Amino acid sequence: MKTISSALVNQTAQDTFFDNAGLNAVRKMGRDDDPQALKAVAQQFEAMFVQQMFKSMRAASETFSEGSFLNSSESQFYQQMMDQQLSLELTKGRGMGLADVLYRQMQRDYGQTEANPAEDITANLRRTSEVNGSPTVVKAQDQDSTQAFIDSIKPYAEWAANTLGVNADALMAQAALETGWGKYVLRDGNGQSSNNLFNIKAGSRWQGDTVSAVTDEYQQGEKYTTQADFRRYNSLFESFSDYVDLLRKPRYQKALNAGSNGAEFAAQLQSAGYATDPDYARKIQSIMQRLAAASNHRTEG
Repeated sequence: MKTISSALVNQTAQDTFFDNAGLNAVRKMGRDDDPQALKAVAQQFEAMFVQQMFKSMRAASETFSEGSFLNSSESQFYQQMMDQQLSLELTKGRGMGLADVLYRQMQRDYGQTEANPAEDITANLRRTSEVNGSPTVVKAQDQDSTQAFIDSIKPYAEWAANTLGVNADALMAQAALETGWGKYVLRDGNGQSSNNLFNIKAGSRWQGDTVSAVTDEYQQGEKYTTQADFRRYNSLFESFSDYVDLLRKPRYQKALNAGSNGAEFAAQLQSAGYATDPDYARKIQSIMQRLAAASNHRTEG
């Protein structure tokens, strides 16, 4: 099998916006079944994602430049070129971390040998019985299921934590709490996973697919059961990405201010009303302690 050096992969990604040969090189790598092709695609996607961010920011600031003699079609053209080049520069090397997450996911999707089977928790899941096409949950096999779940979400949690500036263990602990260590992930009536690791509800503004399920809520300390619609995602990365967007809202600013203090992060999440369970923060903190103990045990072993 042909191999292409990492330097060439990086060069391919760097030339994407300005040289069609870059795309042709990636296409050739795919035809040759080169393992570096996925890395090149992931790097290109990250650069395109950053460019789209720049484009959105420029559009948001157009109001302030209306009527300016500097706001001409020519200046906008060169500004776009600068943004494209800047997006490539920002994603060189380690970049923002998105390329690495995408690369790991594509490894699993396309069955490359570097993929860790434990990272795909769905491989160890069995479907519970369905009644009248109602939403169902999936249940993992008991053996090593908790560690398999953590392994499956860790790359995404680290990306999200780095993006938000918070503790990655806190995010993994919250996902573990919401899904029972991956044993209970909502599915629709057709058995398709919602990939909703944080049980984010749909709400009136949500335009995507939903899954309806029975959920426990608390009001004035009293527990009750109700029916609710939850968001459905196409992948685990989409779940984490939407979670990042949710926590960037002003109501969760104090949680983000907690930084690497996972216990404080959990406390502020509860204070902001993320969940109605009065013990929500304590449960997240308890799971974080379990994660830390497991990590120390593996290190000592």
